[in-house]
Amino acid sequence: MRRCLVLLALLTGCSLFAQDIGNVPDSVISALDSFLSAEQRIELLKQEHLFRSVYNKENAMPRLAPPFAVPQTFAENWNKGNPTFLIEALYLHKKTQGGIKDTEKISRILRSISKLEGLQYYSSSRKKMRTLYEASYIIDDPKTEGRIADPVDNPSTDLSVYVVQKDLTFDKNIYRYRFCSDADSAGFISTNIGVLKYSIFKAIEPENLEASIAVTDLGEYLLIHMLTRADFTAPSVFRERVQNSFKTRGEAVYGWFIAQYENSATP
Repeated sequence: MRRCLVLLALLTGCSLFAQDIGNVPDSVISALDSFLSAEQRIELLKQEHLFRSVYNKENAMPRLAPPFAVPQTFAENWNKGNPTFLIEALYLHKKTQGGIKDTEKISRILRSISKLEGLQYYSSSRKKMRTLYEASYIIDDPKTEGRIADPVDNPSTDLSVYVVQKDLTFDKNIYRYRFCSDADSAGFISTNIGVLKYSIFKAIEPENLEASIAVTDLGEYLLIHMLTRADFTAPSVFRERVQNSFKTRGEAVYGWFIAQYENSATP
């Protein structure tokens, strides 16, 4: 009897999963099949995300970047040889409000850098919520650090700015943010312009940390690619903590973006 119940549960789960896949538009399936294996596509549809990380291996190249201009631009941006560390995530999110493409809305949200201020995440090591970004704002110049407004209304499809961010891992630093957008996607890529320190240790040299998010609008679904690459020299005792920090940061920013997208017409 127990075997029958287990079999019934498995069949029911498979049936529901097949039904979910059947509800995904052919255009979305086609887009996924253009760069993912069948196994990856099935896992993405089932789990709603794919994740991979690489440490100290040759050919640490992005493997999950969608074949659209913005995510490809970010994936090809690293020009410093093989990075020490790469972490990559791909999310498929079904919109809760219609299926109209609106990359302008995506761009406005991602340019709202000041809204990252106070962003919280759950720390699995400390078993509590913590603040990821104590400060996050755009400045006029790295020397004067005068705070200016988020460029949400700037029509440029390729815009670079400087951003001050204070987080729990590297404290207060200045990053260069590049915002890109087109008819399919919008996103940003950030790069450190100064030395990043972890505790008292020099962890990352200037220009050696890149983090990006590229959101592609597929109509009823959003395809979000997140990528972090770094060369860092943190002592081995801190290495895992630094890597976990990169992963946590990406997950928190993804959650922030989805909340902004679904909960308001404009950021």
